Amino acid sequence: MRAAQLLHGTFVCDGHTDTFRNVVKRGGDFNRGTGGWDCSLPRMRQAGLNLQIEAVYTSLAEVGPGSTVVALQIFEKIHQTIEASAGRLRLIDSRASLGDLLARGGQGLLISLEGADPLLGQMDMLEVFFRLGLRAIGLTHNHNSPAAGGCGADPVAGLSDHGRELLQRMSGLGMLLDTAHLGRKAFDEALQLYRGPVVNSHSCCQRFVPGERNLDDAQMLALARSGGLVAVTFVPKFLVTEGACTSHDVFRHLEHMVEVAGIDSVAIGSDFDGTDQLPDDLKDPTDLVHLVERMLEAGWSELDVAKVVGGNWLRVLGTVLPV
Repeated sequence: MRAAQLLHGTFVCDGHTDTFRNVVKRGGDFNRGTGGWDCSLPRMRQAGLNLQIEAVYTSLAEVGPGSTVVALQIFEKIHQTIEASAGRLRLIDSRASLGDLLARGGQGLLISLEGADPLLGQMDMLEVFFRLGLRAIGLTHNHNSPAAGGCGADPVAGLSDHGRELLQRMSGLGMLLDTAHLGRKAFDEALQLYRGPVVNSHSCCQRFVPGERNLDDAQMLALARSGGLVAVTFVPKFLVTEGACTSHDVFRHLEHMVEVAGIDSVAIGSDFDGTDQLPDDLKDPTDLVHLVERMLEAGWSELDVAKVVGGNWLRVLGTVLPV
């Protein structure tokens, strides 16, 4: 009961889902909660989830102009959904719209590009997507993109000339840099070049599960020192090496992130609708209450819980987004 009340009494933000790609590819209505997807407007409202950062993901098979077509289809579906929501769902694309969501409550979507492939290596395309509401970019997925090296590529590249120019332009426009899926070389270079807070929207700790997709302590500390944050994800293979996975495993990673980066630099990025498996008791936004229960059981203050479930995202977005 206390956990649920806390979620409904504070600002809550999830840093990463892939719901709208699924809606475009396989159907469903986000506003009505149909299609069988993890995240929906009814579940956001039930969970007390105010802001969902919605990833626009294009697969390796779609690289080239096909990735741009798919991305534009997802953007259009998001805009159609917001227009059809009768004011219940809002696009968050500025500090003003974020402040309005905070003041009035309700639900909002912020659009992020997971992989810079749809930009086709052209800076003019960044302006096009910015006008459509794009406010965050992860430079690549696991492969090497035109902008940067991915954590699953061989060999792993750093930033390209396009990637370096992209970071400068993103900073000037008020677009957030997301380092999720970056290879280590590109990560280090991006932290040196980008002007402003930097985030990793969905990752876990190498201390418990080794692998390039997870972050080591030095990377988490670098994100914190930039003024940004690291957001824990709910993907079991990044949380445990074997066996069942629950909110207790998510909390173990979350607790270590706090120990390394500090309570002001840790958040949540579920990856709902972006993975085939989820922890046994974290299947959709209404289950966030179980993770909050773990925090309270460990003796966390309500202020610290509020920072992790949304306050830290609010701080970073309030710094980066355009006025």
